[in-house]
Amino acid sequence: MKTIVALLALLLCRSTFAAAKPNVLFIIVDDLTTTLGCYGDRDARTPQMDALAARGVRFDRAYTQFALCNPSRCSFLTGCYPERTKVFDLSTSLRPALPEVVTLPQLFKNAGYTAGRIGKVFHVPDPKTKLDVELGAPLAKDGAILDEAKLAQASEGDLSDAPQGKGKRGKSYNKPYGASLHPDRDFTDFEIAERAIETLESFKEKPFFLAVGFIRPHTPYVAPKAFFDLIDPEKITMPAFYQPDGENLSLIPKAALRPNNNVFSITTPSGLEAREARRAYLASTAWVDSQVGRVLAKLKELRLDDSTIVLLTGDHGYHLGEHGLWAKQTLFEEGTHIPLIVAAPGVKPAVCKGLVEQVDIYPTLAGLAGLDIPKHVQGATLQPLLADPTGKGKTVVFSTMVSTHTKLIGRSVSTDRFRYIEWDEGRGGQQLYDHESDPHELTNLASKPQQADRVSRLKARLAAHLKSVEPKGN
Repeated sequence: MKTIVALLALLLCRSTFAAAKPNVLFIIVDDLTTTLGCYGDRDARTPQMDALAARGVRFDRAYTQFALCNPSRCSFLTGCYPERTKVFDLSTSLRPALPEVVTLPQLFKNAGYTAGRIGKVFHVPDPKTKLDVELGAPLAKDGAILDEAKLAQASEGDLSDAPQGKGKRGKSYNKPYGASLHPDRDFTDFEIAERAIETLESFKEKPFFLAVGFIRPHTPYVAPKAFFDLIDPEKITMPAFYQPDGENLSLIPKAALRPNNNVFSITTPSGLEAREARRAYLASTAWVDSQVGRVLAKLKELRLDDSTIVLLTGDHGYHLGEHGLWAKQTLFEEGTHIPLIVAAPGVKPAVCKGLVEQVDIYPTLAGLAGLDIPKHVQGATLQPLLADPTGKGKTVVFSTMVSTHTKLIGRSVSTDRFRYIEWDEGRGGQQLYDHESDPHELTNLASKPQQADRVSRLKARLAAHLKSVEPKGN
């Protein structure tokens, strides 16, 4: 009976969209993890994204296919797993492996939509995705990351007194985080929101697909001071690694632990430094939340919010001290777990606890808009879960990673309860975590004799997945 009700709800959802082409607003927030109020983070100050979640479906167990910007974006913008796109780094284009693939923005453009992108959508620009409007933020060099760290270390209105020294890309700064006294208009995300607002105004008379890519909270964690003032550093919840009974890192494969990152130049910052950086990330998230809010407010002002599908996500997970790690590029829960919110006409507010993947975004948006899903797509539409959020979702989800220091390829498979990770097909180490008893993944069970059968079964499941998604002949 429950299945019949879900099917009827799905058919009703489809008929609602068939009446008129819905608009699509696809919001991608760089390096955004689930540090949002709607995901239960008590330290977060994210009223705009929380409000979006309150009127849509929040997916609590959504996972990226690769915890790095370019591979992740190539995956969800094509609907293909990284093993199919062959994009595993920050510089490779998706076209060598997929010369004729129709990307998500292309699909809508080809279907007669007015299509555009603002800010950082693709990491490596795709010359074959030609849209009606293509605007990066000029301050960010067409969507690349602007080094705004100097804004936090220069006096108001003057950058000339920013500290000099060696920094990322030769820029001048001491640390990649801090509060700024500069006005909002000096920040890239303000410019991205401004351009998105202008584009919505110009698109309002016709069905549109608009992808908007914000830059923060990617490093540097810099935001106007008012957003730092929202976060009390003394009340921030710190991860288990910084507690006296923290994790035994000797039980974790070398490939799993990223020794360096773009937050700290040392492997283990002090508790005070970690607290300071975590606060800065939360402040940067609060700042970008305000800019997301400006775009959503414009949508409402134009009376388009009831006829527009809004999907918001980050491009991968993110570490804020968990396992002693910062930033991305891991296969732990923090590196792979992502926020995913879908608000759409005919979709009732709810929380879905079923397993889903970021590769599912492409077929979901296509399906909701009534477009045919291309045969190349490897993800699955989330429409059944939008119609019935109590559904189980996928039985397993997959992620891939390349270790930054060992260069070994790592892959993970997660079920409702367990996560299995292997590096170099197990030769570089294995990890197994029981999320029921160990949600923070502090105890690696892979070497326990009583888990040998489970490791074997999950390893086989991972091998079968790879065989099914890799190009034929590889």
